[in-house]
Parts: sequence; C-alpha cells; structure tokens
Amino acid sequence: MFNPLLPDLSNLKNEDIDNKITELMQKYTIAARHGQGAVCSQIVVILESYKAEQQKRYIESTKKLMNQSKNLDDYINVDS
Repeated sequence: MFNPLLPDLSNLKNEDIDNKITELMQKYTIAARHGQGAVCSQIVVILESYKAEQQKRYIESTKKLMNQSKNLDDYINVDS
C-alpha cells in the first residue's frame, strides 16, 4: 500500500533507510505488546514501503555489479 505522508524515499541514503526500518520494527514491537492492532497495521504499511525501496536499491546494485563482471570477462584469458 501507499502512504501519502511518507517522504520521497529515493532521496534518502541507504544508511537512513536501514535505520528507519530498525526504528519502525522497534515501534511495531512496542505497539504489538500494548495491543494496538490499528497502529501495528499502519506501521506495517510504512515498513513495507521502506523495505521495497531497500530491495529496489539492492536489485539495482546487483545489476551494476553483474554488468561490471561481464566487462571483466574481456580481460580474463581462460584458454589452456
């Protein structure tokens, strides 16, 4: 789901996203312990948005790494 109150996550640093995910998980635990189901569901929506951004960045970095390794194949001679 989309939460219109969230900032643009693409402008955040990776470390900021990691810290926010940790913070939201802690808040979720506290809300769950106090029986605040409605709060938990709102935290889950926000948490999923941050995790989706984190996953998108991971996929992009993996693609870049794969492209770099393909370029290295030109330099490696495996002929016997």
